[in-house]
Order: sequence, then C-alpha cells, then structure tokens
Amino acid sequence: MKRLILLYLSFFIFNSFILAQEIINNPEKPLNKNAGRVAELREVMQIKDVGGDFYFKYPRNLKIAPNGSIFIVDDEQLLQFDRRGKFVHNFFKKGQGPGEMFFIWNYSFDKNNIIIHNSNPPKIIWFDFNGSIIKEFRIYKGPASLKFLALYNNMYYFLSSDFPDIKGQSAVVDVPQILISINFDEQEIKNLKSFSTKTYVKVGKQGGRVFCPINSLTAVTFQKKFIFISHTQEYLIKLYDLEKNQVTLQFRRQYKRIKTPRGEEKKCGAMVDGKPVILPRQIYMDDIQNLFVSNGQLWVMTSKTDNEKRVLIDVFNFEGQYIDNFYLKFPENFAREIYGHKPMVVTGYFLYSIEQDEEGTYVIRKYKIEDINN
Repeated sequence: MKRLILLYLSFFIFNSFILAQEIINNPEKPLNKNAGRVAELREVMQIKDVGGDFYFKYPRNLKIAPNGSIFIVDDEQLLQFDRRGKFVHNFFKKGQGPGEMFFIWNYSFDKNNIIIHNSNPPKIIWFDFNGSIIKEFRIYKGPASLKFLALYNNMYYFLSSDFPDIKGQSAVVDVPQILISINFDEQEIKNLKSFSTKTYVKVGKQGGRVFCPINSLTAVTFQKKFIFISHTQEYLIKLYDLEKNQVTLQFRRQYKRIKTPRGEEKKCGAMVDGKPVILPRQIYMDDIQNLFVSNGQLWVMTSKTDNEKRVLIDVFNFEGQYIDNFYLKFPENFAREIYGHKPMVVTGYFLYSIEQDEEGTYVIRKYKIEDINN
C-alpha cells in the first residue's frame, strides 16, 4: 500500500513538474554579459519608383525569397526585384481566369516557386520565378476569412478569424484566430488550434457594427514545419509544430511593461454614426511588436525604446532560452513608423523596410545590421 502511495505521489509530482514547465519563464536579463549594446543600421540599397515598369502606391507585405529576391505587394501588383534591387517581374494579372488575381491575401515560397493566396475567387496559384504558372486550385471549403500562412508536407495552413456575435453595447472582446489545415487532394479541413486576440466592437445606433483590432497575431515560420506565434498583449511566445500539430513550447521573460504615450488617440479607420471610431486607450503598449528569425535565433522586437539607442531586440534560441539582447538604432525618419505598421523583415544580418520620405514617397530600403556581435 505504501509503495502504491509513493508511486502515486511520484506520478503527481512528476506531472506537476511537467505542468509547471509548460511555460518557460526567463529572467529579466539574458545570458550574454555583453547584452544591451547598440547595433547600427547602414543603408546599402534602396528601390524607388522612378516611373518605369512599376509604381509604389500602397506597398505592403514585403518578403525575401530563398534566392534573395525581394517581393512586395502593391495595388494590382506583386513585384519581384533581384537581390541588387533591379526590377524583374510583376506577377499580378487582374481577372478570374487561370493565373489571374483579384486581391492577394498572402503569399509564400517553396524553393524557386511562389505560392499566392488570392480572393474572389478564393484560390491558390503556383508560379515559378520566371512568371510561368505551375498549377492552381480553388478553395471550395472553409471560412471566408482564410489567410494563407504556410505549406508543409502537402498541407496548406491558414488563419481564420472567428468574430463573435455582439449585440447591444460596444465592447472589447476576444476574437479566436484559428489555425486551419487543408489537404486539397482530399478536400479535408481541420481546425487545429485557436489563438485569441483583442478586438474593439463598436455598435451604432441602427445596429451597425465594426470590428477594430486592438492587437494582432504575429507569426514567423522557420525550417518549414515550425511557427513562432505571438498573440497576446503581454510577453508570451508559442512555438507550433506543424508535424505534430500542437504547441510544443511556450516561453517568456520578465518584462517591465511600457505605458502608451498620453494624449494619443488611435483610430481604426472606420466610421460609425458618421464619426470615426476611436479605440479604447490601452494603458500599456503590446510588449512584443514583431518577430524575426535570423541566423538560427528568434529576434523579438519589444516595446522598449531609448532616445539614443532606439529599439530593444531580445534574442532567444529555439529552445526558448533568453540568450541576448541589443538595441537596434533606426534612422530618425524611420523610427517614427516602427510600431503599428511593422513594415520590415530581417534576413541574416540585413533588414529590409518600407519607408516614406518627407514628401510621402515610398521607398524600399535594405540595411546592414552592424556591430551586432561586439
């Protein structure tokens, strides 16, 4: 009997230990004794609209292909530039026929191919980097709000927002961001995991309503089958394994939250009862502003800034251990745009960004991140 009790206690303690380890809690300071240094950004290239084969109207969704090509979505354009910034191709052809598009929700890469998620009609289109169509197929099933996220083992992964049915007064609500897999060969759809974000629902006098996101889900993939996800306003990162179809790691670090600037009103770009919708003031900024994978590490852009050093970047290894941090010194004109739009991507020790000059003209810039290891 005593042995049975001991076995039970051992099982309970062991499982309690596992549950306690579900979230890795890192200390406030990283392992590197040289943490807190400043890394400079040195501009090495820029792409401007000079009135040739392309134009910049509302550039967004900047990505770097495995071969170093630069891709960006704009108004009825999906532009490809080579690694030197020379224009190569516009993949966008408006229409509903084979290889034609209406609106690009998202896109990704598979070796030297580009995979595009189009709406109206919802479909997936594959092109090679020469602009030749490889294949395409319609999305006949699933929610209307699908947004393509990743491809792994012939399975397509999407995020879908499940907006709640709100009646009566305006409110801040949790909106599930559901990870969905689709096997197009078998037309099989699975709901895998839900990650909630905060949304402000404004209800008008006549019952009309708008949904204004307060925070958003940020995801970055690596090694094809892994996705780092941040979806809370407080410091927390989850690692989703597409092979196991589960969250296999959660981690955070002790973090002193940064208060939002006083007097700032954040509009969501919608109107209700003839007035612009103003989001409820948040006491604190979102702790995590962006995620990047660089040189076998996860870089976390935090809400902490310094007038001289600029923005604090936390560095984790893929086991969730807080190993380093540094301040990334953005140029003065770019520093004003860092939060909210997230118009940047990191590859290796290079940062690519979408910026506007003083006249409001868009330009794509490439920076070398220097002195990062000093």
